[in-house]
Amino acid sequence: MLIESKPWNMGHELFLVADIRIAAAETRFAQDENTHGRFPGGGSTVRFPREAGWGNAMRYMLTGDHWGAEEARRMGLVQEIAPDPRAALELGLSIAAKIARCGPLGIRATLDSARIAVGQSEAQAFHNLAEQYRALYGTEDFLEGRKAEAEGREPVYRGR
Repeated sequence: MLIESKPWNMGHELFLVADIRIAAAETRFAQDENTHGRFPGGGSTVRFPREAGWGNAMRYMLTGDHWGAEEARRMGLVQEIAPDPRAALELGLSIAAKIARCGPLGIRATLDSARIAVGQSEAQAFHNLAEQYRALYGTEDFLEGRKAEAEGREPVYRGR
């Protein structure tokens, strides 16, 4: 997800849902519902501590203080910071293009496994690996990836 300007409250909660996060350098974040007699009810009480650690998340949710892009990167909320919104968009598109060139079935298996590890348990994710490997190795995309690698060319994936 690409973010610029002021992802506050629900905007920050939506931001936390993204798999990869890029911010423009001047971005200011906030989760300041408590200063207005509310609380972060859109998921930040779950996602923010998971992504940034308990102390980091509580420091900002309980005080309502705002923070910048560098602090977001320090907490692990942002993977990349671009100098301005245009550069952030270009970087986001570049990363998306790299992902789009990968095998879609491998990408899906990667996301599924990681989500199980975070949302259920690491033990369950490890337990599922062998079946996920077997399912992926039987696909046309797996064979295409191996063939393209051997031939020194870019693979053409079809999601099958």
